[in-house]
Amino acid sequence: MEPWPAVAWVLLLTVLSDSLRTSQSRDFTEQDIAYLYPSKARYCYSRHKMNIEGDSVSVTKRCVALEDCLATGCTGTDHEGNKVCTACCEGNICNIPIPWNETEAVFAYTSPLSGSPGPSRTYALTLCPALLAFLLSNLA
Repeated sequence: MEPWPAVAWVLLLTVLSDSLRTSQSRDFTEQDIAYLYPSKARYCYSRHKMNIEGDSVSVTKRCVALEDCLATGCTGTDHEGNKVCTACCEGNICNIPIPWNETEAVFAYTSPLSGSPGPSRTYALTLCPALLAFLLSNLA
């Protein structure tokens, strides 16, 4: 057997291993992080476009500001027979699943959207003096 086929394989594997090494992920710079997670982007947005059979046509995921999350849900079928569902969530990479229907196409958030305190805080402040008075009256 001639040595040339073996040499050709070695050269081919060397070239392939070099190209695989260069295509691996790299460390992110501050610019990359600022581009991927803008300062006003606090929410994760998912847009899922499906054809009439329910197969995925496209999926878009990105970080967005609150304004982009105010219209979530699913649209009716358009003239091409496509349906689009959009969902948003608050948090770090919280939009792993894609929305397929109205049940999944929601805006999930963990903090209040307005600056006012939530009801649990208000009730706690109202009930503390009443509870304290009740306990003091039972001790006497």
